[in-house]
Amino acid sequence: MLRPIGMAACLVLTVSGCSRLAGSPVNPMNWFNKDREAPVATAPQATQPLVPTKRDVIVVDSRDLIAQVVSAEIAQTPSGAILRATGVAPTQGYFNAELVLENIQNGTATYAFRVERPARFEIEGTIASRTITAATVLSADDLAGIRSVIVKGAGNTVTARR
Repeated sequence: MLRPIGMAACLVLTVSGCSRLAGSPVNPMNWFNKDREAPVATAPQATQPLVPTKRDVIVVDSRDLIAQVVSAEIAQTPSGAILRATGVAPTQGYFNAELVLENIQNGTATYAFRVERPARFEIEGTIASRTITAATVLSADDLAGIRSVIVKGAGNTVTARR
């Protein structure tokens, strides 16, 4: 006798947490009811965007150009290509390397090899310890009118052809 009362109390407490059981999918009476009303679509109201549409965003890249670009190559992939460039920094500790697209003119894309300067780490070290490689993915759409790619560093530029 105590067991059914305990189970009934648990059921009552569980169901009491539902604010409206009549419209709930938990209610077995709603499981086979196919005559539900569809919500009526209303005209969208004019909403204001979070960011104004005429606001210009200016991104300032404070990273330096790498001291010397050693090599650049374009590796073909099924979906486009991968541009990979290797450069040598002036000291050890440079990080956050990226090939940044500057412009595309006359079938030539120009990328800047940008690296971030270390805060306090200024040991010169060997060339192998200062070598940095960066890559970027170029889709087939990006490569449509490009015949060559120029990678710029602070001291030189390297050209890679397709």
